[in-house]
Amino acid sequence: MISAVLLFAAGIGLLWSGTSTVLRRVPKLAAWLRVSPLVITVLLLAIMTSLPEFCVSLFAALRGQHSAAMGNIVGSNFVTLTFVAGLCALWRPIVVGPTIRERESSWMILSAGLLLVLALDGQLSRGDGLVLLLAYLPYFHRTLMEAKQQRQAEAGSAAVVPHPGRDILLLLLGLGMIVLGANWIVVNGTTLAKALGMSDLLIGVTFYAFGTSLPELAIALGAVIHRHADVALGEIYASNIFTGLAVAGALALILPLPVEPIIVQRDLPLLVVAGVLLKMFVTSGGRFVRTEALAMIAIFAFFLSAQFLGFGISLP
Repeated sequence: MISAVLLFAAGIGLLWSGTSTVLRRVPKLAAWLRVSPLVITVLLLAIMTSLPEFCVSLFAALRGQHSAAMGNIVGSNFVTLTFVAGLCALWRPIVVGPTIRERESSWMILSAGLLLVLALDGQLSRGDGLVLLLAYLPYFHRTLMEAKQQRQAEAGSAAVVPHPGRDILLLLLGLGMIVLGANWIVVNGTTLAKALGMSDLLIGVTFYAFGTSLPELAIALGAVIHRHADVALGEIYASNIFTGLAVAGALALILPLPVEPIIVQRDLPLLVVAGVLLKMFVTSGGRFVRTEALAMIAIFAFFLSAQFLGFGISLP
């Protein structure tokens, strides 16, 4: 039991360190490739910080823990959308730009809603996975086109950056740390949770969801502290969109995922409600303030208590 605790903690540490290593390399590689900062914030950071969710859910699914795999996806998105976003706004109220208000917030609701609709039959099939992946493409393409226009506008002032060979090697090392950390979390988290009598679903939405949300928490809170508010909310939204569409879609293509009824009846509807509520907050006055942050954290507390107490809700 002690070794499982130590290895589980080490797995979270590897996830954190590996993701940090990857993220430190991304700006240098982007500068070398002359990629817009918009791509870094909305696309690359979202993809990199979603690697833990993908790895943990994939390892869980391959071990037969389908409920934990799906629970991690839903739980991780709920943690970042409510707890992480709320914590950032509690630290400092966030002024929200028009792109975040109009595009990212709407796509977040769409991704959660589509995941809910496809899961109504109790399974994410390979066909459903393909639909989710295809749904991500318009978001990716639109953001990329806007980034390309910004890059062309700033092309004249771009400086020459040397070939980042060392950064590429460190990027690969960071990815390896993420994969290894994810495997340790799955194996040892399962041992701990089973010893406590927890179900696979509860393991996914608690142990795995918190562990894989650490990179988003670190980046978003760091961005708020350094007064980059749009980076904080943009990363939270974009990471959720990528996890809900691309990660869930890729996992379903690899291995169709059964979806427990409680996820469809309680957890996914709550995720949609949280997305709608956060959109209302960020679009009213263009600010996400502390009272609204407390409301999001209260929703997170309700979600967490529902998992441990085992009660459901009735949502249409």
